[in-house]
Amino acid sequence: MKRIVSLALGAQVIAVWLFIGAAHAQINSPPPPLQGQPSYHLYSVPGVVDLPQLGTFFACTNTTDATIRVGVEIFGAAGGGAGNDPSGSSLDIPAGGMRLFGTDETVWVSIHSDVGGAIGKGSARILATAKSGIICTAFLADPGNDPPTSMADLKVVKKMRQKGD
Repeated sequence: MKRIVSLALGAQVIAVWLFIGAAHAQINSPPPPLQGQPSYHLYSVPGVVDLPQLGTFFACTNTTDATIRVGVEIFGAAGGGAGNDPSGSSLDIPAGGMRLFGTDETVWVSIHSDVGGAIGKGSARILATAKSGIICTAFLADPGNDPPTSMADLKVVKKMRQKGD
């Protein structure tokens, strides 16, 4: 009887461990679907900050003639799983349209989607339901002052390959 209980307990521990591992994809894991549609990892953004005095903003434009869904997935500095739900905060960008994603609301501009995250410092990846046709930029800015008292440009890297690699 002890052996059966031990085996059952061991199976439960393994099942929980597998579930947690699957639920916490990392930046190099296959991208999650966006609202049920397959997605592609287009860009990575190191240096993301989500603090009361500084937030990160992602401006993405659709350069095609068709609507494309875009999402931003945020990761903490320690690595590991995503700190937000990129599907829930993803948006359709119409042909020629632009959407502004942010880690926080601001007093100086309305963002289209609050991606959340509450990670402090980390990185992000930009996902889309098309392999091409989306161009993005990212920047840090003070969300509490109008105009912002500080802003800084962030590097946007194609997938996981920086220039020079």
